Amino acid sequence: MKTFFQKKINYFIFIGTFLYFFIISFLIIPVGDDFFWWGKPGHYLLTHNFFNSDPGVGGSSNGRYLGNLLEITIMHSPIIAGFLYATVISLFIWCLWKLSGKRLALVMALAFFVTTQMGYIQTVFLWFAGFINYLPPITALLLYFVLLEKYLRQNKIIFLPGYFLISVIGGLFVEHMTLYQIFVGILSILSIYLLNKRTSKHLSIMPAFLYSLGALCSAALMFSNPSYYHGSDYRTISPNPLTYIDNFVSITHFWMITFNYITIILICVAIILISLNKFKKTSSKSLSIIPAIFFIIYYLGINTYLDPTLKLKLTKNSIDSTLASTDSLIGLAFLIYLIICTLIIFRGLNNINVKFYLFSYFALCIPFFFITSPIFIREYFSSYVFLFIISIIYINKALAFKYHLTPKLLTRTLGIVVCLSYLVVMTMMLSNYQVNLKRVADDDFLYEEKTLKHKVPYPNYVASNDSLMMQSPMYWHNRLGFKFNDYFYNKKYK
Repeated sequence: MKTFFQKKINYFIFIGTFLYFFIISFLIIPVGDDFFWWGKPGHYLLTHNFFNSDPGVGGSSNGRYLGNLLEITIMHSPIIAGFLYATVISLFIWCLWKLSGKRLALVMALAFFVTTQMGYIQTVFLWFAGFINYLPPITALLLYFVLLEKYLRQNKIIFLPGYFLISVIGGLFVEHMTLYQIFVGILSILSIYLLNKRTSKHLSIMPAFLYSLGALCSAALMFSNPSYYHGSDYRTISPNPLTYIDNFVSITHFWMITFNYITIILICVAIILISLNKFKKTSSKSLSIIPAIFFIIYYLGINTYLDPTLKLKLTKNSIDSTLASTDSLIGLAFLIYLIICTLIIFRGLNNINVKFYLFSYFALCIPFFFITSPIFIREYFSSYVFLFIISIIYINKALAFKYHLTPKLLTRTLGIVVCLSYLVVMTMMLSNYQVNLKRVADDDFLYEEKTLKHKVPYPNYVASNDSLMMQSPMYWHNRLGFKFNDYFYNKKYK
């Protein structure tokens, strides 16, 4: 008979996850835009509909109403920041788990935080300005998928108004997710309509309709902001397709494909295991296994060869053009290979979700091909999330053939590795936090506004790789409990 702990183990896991990220939130060192929103510019935008025609405001003048408001809030309240940070990440992990199936899904969902490329960790998980704009909207979208899948399978609606609220909330953070929500809502309505025609089910379109309505409302509110109708030098769009290709070859394909090598290797390993068990003909096995082996060897090799610092400071033309061109072609070959394998392995209507996740991986990248400046890695985060979900589904598919042999051992082993990885990250974050408190208390920094003298021990776990120029004396003057000096405040933001 199972003990109480065994029955409720998932509850304990998520309680632990919440507490872990609640603590992590207090150890995050704010950087750059965090101080902008904390200070006078943030207050000005808050009281002026988040619009200012001043070029110095840059991309901060926008219709990301909820993202901007929450960024200001969490920069003034560490407690609210902790609860919001831990809640969103815990819900994000829960959604990954629910959308990825059984078996290793939960432990792999937990592994997201420690296996994703460092650029995403820096700019989304360990930077408040990045976190608040990029993690909540993808989490809201995943939550909708969880509820929709449950509804399609069980014809059971849980809190109908929630569908409307999810899309309204999810659409007030970043523009590409706002627009994608509309597409998802319309597609959901069409899917339910076709499902009713082809099967004996009689599903109501109301959940999808309410989600679509919420998506349209949030889009109308976001794009009512005047910033989208005034010229700005912050973002540039080129009409030349060659520019898109050049950006893809020289920089963006590394973020989209190459640096996600752990996920790629998991997918390839899964394809090998599936091919060995699923395909009977030797020729079919060879056609699927040989490319998988090649991609495993190649992506391990290229990520070992490239300077690790490039993964955090990648800029256009920072990698040799011949190498970049070759790598981009191999990346495209992998994507074609992935599409073919997915269509063959996951056939039928029951696997339509896997194909849609693959479609989402591509669709969420496309808007940023047209933006030629600025180019940021965080913009590709939502796309990568779907690639990660696909990798878990592939692994579960592979383990379905031989899973009965070592389920507990494999799960426990990976669980231990993930727990140790979480512990290592916590240790590094704590060390950074302690060192940072000492360095920002320096009188030269606080009162003379001189640049900090040294980085923290683990700069990889600070946004912008702990650039010394990105710290604010005013913020730390206030945070450390000194009497707030309006001189500093007005001197910088007069």
